[in-house]
Amino acid sequence: MILLSACTGPSPVCTGPTCPVAHWPLNESPGATTVADTVLNPILNTGLPKPGAVQSFPTLGGPWSVPGHTGGALYFPGNGDSYVEVPSTSDLTPTRFILSAWVAPVQCGAGAYYPVVDKWDPNTGKGYALYLEDAGSGQVRPVVRLNSATFTGTTTFVADYNPTANTGTWTEVRVRVDGTLGAFFVNGNAAGTFTAPTGLGNTIPLWMGAMHQPPSGLHCEIALDEVRLDEIPPGFSGQ
Repeated sequence: MILLSACTGPSPVCTGPTCPVAHWPLNESPGATTVADTVLNPILNTGLPKPGAVQSFPTLGGPWSVPGHTGGALYFPGNGDSYVEVPSTSDLTPTRFILSAWVAPVQCGAGAYYPVVDKWDPNTGKGYALYLEDAGSGQVRPVVRLNSATFTGTTTFVADYNPTANTGTWTEVRVRVDGTLGAFFVNGNAAGTFTAPTGLGNTIPLWMGAMHQPPSGLHCEIALDEVRLDEIPPGFSGQ
C-alpha cells in the first residue's frame, strides 16, 4: 500500500506537485477476482475483472495475465467483453489530473481503436476517456475524450504486441488536464496540447480495457500496465 508522503493524520493532505489518487499495477495472476489499487486516498479504488476472474492466455473470460513493462500486466482481447471495472468514487474525477498508462497495442490496421481508461458517461456526455487509434503503417497515437470534445496526440508509436510470444513494445502514454490546459506525453516527451473543457464529473464506473461508448471502427487488442491517476494540487496548477 502506498500512502501520500506529504500526508499526516487520518485525512491525508498532499502538498506535492502531484498527488496519487489511484495506481493499478495490474500484476494479478490467473484466478484473481479483484484488481488492486495501491493508493489509499482516502479509499482503495479496487477493480473487478469482468466478466469473471483473470485468466491465462488464451482462456476466455476475464482479462488475461501476461508479462508487462513492470512485473505483470493485463491483456484485453478485442471483443470489448473483457475489462476491469472500478466503482465510481468522487476522487476518480479530480478537477486537475494526470492520467497515465504503459500500453502495448497489437497491430490491427486502419480504423482500429484501443481502449485504455474510460470514465465517460454516454447519457450525460460528461467524463473522460483515454484510448489509442490507428495512425497507419503499424503506428498508433493517443486520443482523449473530455465531455463532448475529442483531442488527438501529435506523436505516433509502434503497435507490435504479440500475446502468443509475449513480445512487443511497451510505451508510456500520459495526458495532463490542468483546468483548460491539456497536454499529451509519449514516453515523457511532449506530444501535443489542447484546450480542455471543465466539469468532467459523473457517477459511472471507471473501465480499463473497454469503453462505455466506443468510437466507430475495429476494437483491437491491447495490454495495459501501471495505470495511474494523479491529482494536480491548486498550488501547482499551470506549472
